[in-house]
Amino acid sequence: MEGFIMRKAKVLVSIFLIMVIFTACAKKNADIANEKEVVRVGLVSSSSGFGDGAFNDLTLKGVERAKSEFGIEYDKVQIKAVGDIELSLRDMASTGDYDLIIGLTYEAIQAMKTVAPEFPDQKFALIDTSIEAPNVVSYMTRDEEASYLVGVVAASMKFQNSGFNLKEDNKIGFIGGVDAPNIRVFYSGYTAGAKSVNPSIESVSDFVGGFTDVTTAKEIAKSMNQQGADVIFHAAGMSGNGLFQTAKENGTFAFGVNLNQNATEPDVIVGSMIKNVDIEAYEAIKSVVEDNFKAEVIKLGLKENGVDFVTEGSNVKLPDEIIKSVDEAKEKIINEEIKVPSNMDELVTFEDTLN
Repeated sequence: MEGFIMRKAKVLVSIFLIMVIFTACAKKNADIANEKEVVRVGLVSSSSGFGDGAFNDLTLKGVERAKSEFGIEYDKVQIKAVGDIELSLRDMASTGDYDLIIGLTYEAIQAMKTVAPEFPDQKFALIDTSIEAPNVVSYMTRDEEASYLVGVVAASMKFQNSGFNLKEDNKIGFIGGVDAPNIRVFYSGYTAGAKSVNPSIESVSDFVGGFTDVTTAKEIAKSMNQQGADVIFHAAGMSGNGLFQTAKENGTFAFGVNLNQNATEPDVIVGSMIKNVDIEAYEAIKSVVEDNFKAEVIKLGLKENGVDFVTEGSNVKLPDEIIKSVDEAKEKIINEEIKVPSNMDELVTFEDTLN
């Protein structure tokens, strides 16, 4: 009897030990699984850096949203020069710690073309520009579509009966950061929108040579005002603050870009063409979280809420007729009744249809 009890006790102890070991292993495996479930993201800035009030801040907003909704973790690197992008991408990829590494704007194109093939198992995302690679998803906005709406407003403001008392010289202005295709997209849409209202209007353009040169942008704006272009749209990043300063000093008008910049100088900024770059970053991360990442080029326009034109925060009151014209143009673009040009060749073709 005593032997039976001892044998039974040994069995129970063995079962208990097995259960303890099993529970410990299960907990360890669960902890490992939970660790793997946390998506880690690496973010490399463009040259204008975080705090630019444009691409970098918008992208960061999207990453923060993903952090809030999905519990992701992220690290960000602020570069000092464009040449640092390649090194930063490679440093992040070489760790193997990131489920997704994000680069921004056309500045990251060459770096991404170089680094992505070196790490074929690493997922990358490009924001506001594109390349074709088997491990890179590219997100772009149809900037021309919202810029078209800005052009509609700018040209309408030049009419004598608009109430803005602008110069009667049929000129509007555009200031770009650099003379590159991704900036000409803004100009093409803007000019097309203006010419849809007034085919004879002239869209004067100039380029700062960078996105952080406020002084040069200010001088360009002054020159345009002197030429008669007293309504000016910019796609020049932080350089655009120079345009706003000139508009305030001269009593002319300006349009913001990327973010809603209207509150910067609400008495002279009529509205802003906004790029919802935050949606691009968020969607890229979401695809990794939901395990449906796909290397492709995705374009978001007015229909997808990738871009828009907003007047909130501006003290400049647009007449109902102009607002109606903007709403009608927006609807036609969404319904594909208007194909907005995105480059200079398409702009020429568009202008030909107006003659």
